Amino acid sequence: MRRLLLIFAALIPLAAAAQRKVTPVETDDRKPEKPRLHYYDKHGNPLKEPVEFLLDEDTVAKPNSGPVFPLLNSVSVGVNFFDAVMLIAGQKHASFDAWANLSLHNWFFPTVEAGVGFADSKPETGNFTYKSKPSFYAKIGLDYNFLYKSNPDYQVFLGLRAGFSSFSYDIRDITINSSYWDQSQNFSITGQRASAFYGEVLAGVRVRIAGNFSLGWTGRFHFKMHTSPGSNSWPWFIPGYGTNAPVAFTFSAIYTIPLAAPEKKSAEPE
Repeated sequence: MRRLLLIFAALIPLAAAAQRKVTPVETDDRKPEKPRLHYYDKHGNPLKEPVEFLLDEDTVAKPNSGPVFPLLNSVSVGVNFFDAVMLIAGQKHASFDAWANLSLHNWFFPTVEAGVGFADSKPETGNFTYKSKPSFYAKIGLDYNFLYKSNPDYQVFLGLRAGFSSFSYDIRDITINSSYWDQSQNFSITGQRASAFYGEVLAGVRVRIAGNFSLGWTGRFHFKMHTSPGSNSWPWFIPGYGTNAPVAFTFSAIYTIPLAAPEKKSAEPE
């Protein structure tokens, strides 16, 4: 019994020493990270010799997807003169408008348009002459600039418009031929009043020419949402909308008034 007690007493210090012998663990977060060995290049090809590379993943900057320009960046006013060129080319109907928009972060552009449209035309495929006195129209909408991080002097955008017009018109010299009786009948429908509510989907570009002056182009696909026709007819031409063709274009001269100092003066268009 005495021997067992002596053996047990000798083992106690050994066990305590074994418990105290613990492999140290590095807990100093301030110590620089050790370089890592890389055995492959960025294309996945093996390297002749491993390369040391130090990367702190926690400090990698995330790309900024937000706006880089002030909220109220600028105000632009423009005049659309595309139909003036078309009148010179022989077109007999036109819509002239002026517009203004507000640049929000060079990203979104609330826009208003207002103008006058008229017609005095005999369609090539029609049997009548259509006359509409100058009538007012207005549009409101929003543009989205895809180059919102780039120089505001250059834009590529998509937009939406909602337009309205109330107007009067005459349809004159209507000719109806009867092959059976071999006769023709002529008459006119005058004093017609109508209104139209329509929408547009547009795409456009804008570039600075000199100073604060720019030029802008848009192509528009438009569609009627509601039309109140005349008492005895349907309108052939709608101010601001045009004829029944679904596609229209604009060409504008633009002047921009800055509202804030540019934060990215040296930016180039993406």
